[in-house]
Amino acid sequence: MTLERLRKIVIAAVAAHSLVLGAVMLIAPAWMLKMTGWQYEGPSFFPAQSGLFLMILGGGYAAALWSQPFAWFLVASKAAAIVFLVAEYVCGNGPLTLLPVAAFDGLMGLAVALVVVGSVRAQRGRDS
Repeated sequence: MTLERLRKIVIAAVAAHSLVLGAVMLIAPAWMLKMTGWQYEGPSFFPAQSGLFLMILGGGYAAALWSQPFAWFLVASKAAAIVFLVAEYVCGNGPLTLLPVAAFDGLMGLAVALVVVGSVRAQRGRDS
């Protein structure tokens, strides 16, 4: 498997993860919150809106398949997610499930960064 093929697979998997997670959150926010350990009895507007935002992010991640700057957008958004999720847990605003979610976001961001850097280096080697 080529590095370019691996880059596309990793980015497509991360994009699909966000698109599917966002769709579930948009369609079934109460169920999704319950499944992830949240105790929430309020209106579904804001949780559903979070699903929409995840789908928008997933679309941006998918754009990274064709545009390298979007790959760095993906990495930056995963880094921001880690900071946000850990801070929310530390401040007592969320369940323990935030920590493994933060770790998984970190792994996804790291995987994308590694395949993009590798792909750029390989391209530079071919161009010189």
